[in-house]
Amino acid sequence: MSIVAVQPGGLFRFVWIKITVVIFAVLFGVLSPAGAAVPRMLKVFMASLVVWILLAMALAGSSWPSLVGRWPRYEGLLTIGVYLAVFVVGAKVLGGNRSVPRWRVLRLSLAAVALPLLIVSIMESFGLRPLGGGLDVRPGATLGNATDQGLIGIMIAGVLSAQISHERGWQLWLGRAGLVAAATVVVLSGSRAALAGLAMVAIWGAVLWTRGRSRSPLMTVLGPCFSVAGLALIVLIVPATRERLFATGTVDGRWLLWDRSLALVRDHLWFGVGPSNFVDALPPYLNDAWASRVGDSFPTDSPHNWILQSLTAGGIPLLLLVLGCAAAAAWCFYGRLREVPDPDLRRQLLVGGVAVVAYALALLTHFTSIGTIALAALLCGGLVGRDRDASAVGSAGPAGMPPKLSRTGPLVQRIGGIVFVCGCLAVAIPATLAEWSMGAGAQAARKGEVEQAEQAFQLSRSLRPWDSDTALLAAQAFAGPATTGDQSAAQHAVEWGRLALDATPRSHEAGLALAVGLIYNGEMGDAKELLDRLLSEAPSSPNLYIQRGVANYGLGHPAESINDLQKAAALDPALEEPWRILSAIYERLGDAEAAQAARERVNALGS
Repeated sequence: MSIVAVQPGGLFRFVWIKITVVIFAVLFGVLSPAGAAVPRMLKVFMASLVVWILLAMALAGSSWPSLVGRWPRYEGLLTIGVYLAVFVVGAKVLGGNRSVPRWRVLRLSLAAVALPLLIVSIMESFGLRPLGGGLDVRPGATLGNATDQGLIGIMIAGVLSAQISHERGWQLWLGRAGLVAAATVVVLSGSRAALAGLAMVAIWGAVLWTRGRSRSPLMTVLGPCFSVAGLALIVLIVPATRERLFATGTVDGRWLLWDRSLALVRDHLWFGVGPSNFVDALPPYLNDAWASRVGDSFPTDSPHNWILQSLTAGGIPLLLLVLGCAAAAAWCFYGRLREVPDPDLRRQLLVGGVAVVAYALALLTHFTSIGTIALAALLCGGLVGRDRDASAVGSAGPAGMPPKLSRTGPLVQRIGGIVFVCGCLAVAIPATLAEWSMGAGAQAARKGEVEQAEQAFQLSRSLRPWDSDTALLAAQAFAGPATTGDQSAAQHAVEWGRLALDATPRSHEAGLALAVGLIYNGEMGDAKELLDRLLSEAPSSPNLYIQRGVANYGLGHPAESINDLQKAAALDPALEEPWRILSAIYERLGDAEAAQAARERVNALGS
């Protein structure tokens, strides 16, 4: 359900509603009968991982935002805890040697989910936007991101590619339809990482299929070859996917992002900057090449690589613990494969393992999110979950433990799980409701309905008082109408911007929104002082130079204003705004020739 859950009318429709659905799934997992469990070795690594994450949060420059998470993914303590809880539930429900019926239910569920996911993906591929969103943004169906859409398709296709002998009739045909739908969803996503992952799944699925039907070595080789060739043909037939496959713009930007992320890591080797603090820590490390090739209109909140994400969030120790968890999980998975007697379950575990590996490799170019991690964590738990030791459930209990304590152990765990879920829901449900008022506030601000927008944002803040980004998003929403001369919007942008900057002092987004509010509220001196500080930290930001150019002109310094705007135009040659402002300044200064030249630049960039 979390895969297809969306929140129409919310500001960002694909996060909190999914988190809430997954928390309810954890509740059902907690209440389910006792099953398999996470191996003890893996529990030790997971506990160490949690301890170090908490330490990194405590030592972060902005500890509270790191603890609760940042917009839009909110990967703070609650969300990370939910990830781990889903993993434990996956081990409990899908682990052990008697889990074939539950894997079958999972297969049918994923097949059913793949069909509406495919329908939305097809509609979006034809330019329709049934879930909203602009035509200039790559859609992602019910995941909100095209690569997330592709990654979900990989995992669904991986699970469904196993051949289960007990499936007959409608179950067999639903599984086949889901497999085709999931593969098509990956192709329509246009994600290169997802397509590479689908190729891995296709190769391994073909190997298992040919081995089950022929012992010929030639067929074992030709099967995967035909599978990959068919996939390549389909990719080349779909125009949007073909164009994206051979485009290099995002590849160049990714290399540059990794280079700048490594520069950040070198200064924070041991503790990182704390989870969720990457978006505020990165701007001082961005250079002129970044401004020219990527720009700073859309701040980056992740290094798009799970290795770099681990390093930036918690330094070298966190990366080592993550790698340790992965190694321990691989060892537990290998041990489980050796003891599985059922051939259907063995095939299911093998293709599930390939799907998880394909997902992990795809995350070398992407970021984590609730939309994909929930299913990946469930599968990982199912791959490593082992049956509880027979002595642990016997009448005498484990060695040295009285029978009464043995019987009360699961009860204590269940109560603890219920308390955890209730605590999560107490945060997640109001946060989900707040998305509607946030969306209403942003829409009202765009229409110039300032007071309605203010009421909506205040309601959001009452529902999410812990979220610093409520103030940030409100300040950004009011900054837009403030630039059109709306004095009331400018005042609200100042109020919200100060709240956001107090909560996240290193946030350049909050600083920029506050500066815009100050400028159009007539507080040019304060705006100039703030922008000077921000530019001293991030001297390659075109948007900061643009706003300082406006502030300098308002302070009666036209020469400094022109210099700032020309600097912004040089940093990002694709920006129209500095030239548009320059044309107005030159016209007021009586330099008609320079004003005309600036207008021509605007027209050239617009065309």
